[in-house]
Amino acid sequence: MRLSEERIRDVSRKMAADMIREGTVAADVGERNLATLVAQIIINDLRAEDTIDELTREKLSRYKHVPPAGSGEYDALFSKVKAEIAREKGYPL
Repeated sequence: MRLSEERIRDVSRKMAADMIREGTVAADVGERNLATLVAQIIINDLRAEDTIDELTREKLSRYKHVPPAGSGEYDALFSKVKAEIAREKGYPL
């Protein structure tokens, strides 16, 4: 994951506090419950994207000619294949 679970939980607590303070979410939801829910959503989303990234790398490893990793061509191909896999899995990018 791009962010540690601790960092995600910290950001989620801040988001929950802001949403309740701004009236976006009813205060009776509970800041702790909301923060936990937000954190879980973010963690699940990042894990799903990690899975799609791994599937993309696996698929690219089977290609006969792959540009060098880190090159613009590789990044473009990675993005294209990742978008295809995400679409197949019903994951919005």
